[in-house]
Amino acid sequence: METLLKKPLSILPLLLLAIFAFFPRTAEAQEEGYAFSLSNFSLELLGGYTGLNPKDLNAVASYEEAYLQYYYVTRFNYYRSLYGDGYRVTNSRNDNARFTDVTGGPSYGFRLRYNLSPTLGLSIGIQFLNRTKNSNVAMNVDVMDSTHGGGQNIGALSYQYQNPGFLLSFSAWSPQLAAHFGWNIGQALRLELLVAGGPLYAECRTVSERRTASTDQTGFRSETVYAVEMKGEAKGLSGELGGRAGLRLTSFLSFFVEGVFAFRAADEVQGTGWSRTVISDSNGSQAPVTASWNGRWTFIRQNVTADWGRFQENLLQNQIEIFGFGSNFQKFMIDLSGFQIKAGLSFRI
Repeated sequence: METLLKKPLSILPLLLLAIFAFFPRTAEAQEEGYAFSLSNFSLELLGGYTGLNPKDLNAVASYEEAYLQYYYVTRFNYYRSLYGDGYRVTNSRNDNARFTDVTGGPSYGFRLRYNLSPTLGLSIGIQFLNRTKNSNVAMNVDVMDSTHGGGQNIGALSYQYQNPGFLLSFSAWSPQLAAHFGWNIGQALRLELLVAGGPLYAECRTVSERRTASTDQTGFRSETVYAVEMKGEAKGLSGELGGRAGLRLTSFLSFFVEGVFAFRAADEVQGTGWSRTVISDSNGSQAPVTASWNGRWTFIRQNVTADWGRFQENLLQNQIEIFGFGSNFQKFMIDLSGFQIKAGLSFRI
């Protein structure tokens, strides 16, 4: 994870250095090229799609899937292999639903650009991106056990899991300074290289509403509802490196397409969280247990061992003080790097 962060953080200063290294050249271009004029300014509106995979955020979905498999599939398959034909298991999942990762998302923004010469322009702008994924996963496990009643069928046991409110989301914005190096091809076509950099401001959110229940052979039912939500903010760095093709439509309007690799990374995610636990059974329910806190997002890795195997918890939380010193802590990072395709319109002022 730290390697992922070091990559964009190590490259971005070089990108920024490349921009500022051209400032002496830009002054010379001002003398050799265009005299200052408002007509050298243009406003660019752009939008597109970014392919990304915030692995740490998606690890929350992977953990919940692993939890479901461990307690509701591996567990009962073990008992089936242990007890034989007297222990029959049927499980079903709602439409084969899965916990959905956040992969890719829309991006949009604007720039104010000034052309210093026919080959060099500088711009300042802001770019935004956001993405939200919802999941609704449920599984029922029905057990017919005749191995624990002296050969008599003791009836059906039923176990349910549901997480109807599972959510992963992020949003980010980045003000950027960019340098554009370009060449006109004929009267209408222009090709450019661009390098950009700036700070990154990111937010992320996770929501889970895990409902587990069991019903025994007498019809007695017990249920636990555990809901938790976390919100976090972080600051980092962003940078872009890529190319652009533009088509002049009129004297004041151009259309362009850009393809870049965008570096976006932030760590030290900090924010609020809350949880609510409700336990009930056929005899009634207990009072809800609630908690709220504010802390740094961190993965807690712990091993869970049962008769049917071993499970490594990879629990994301921001309430570190509730865990002991024996836990394995790992920093959470929001990495929104990826290839980006953008298209837009440039309006000459």
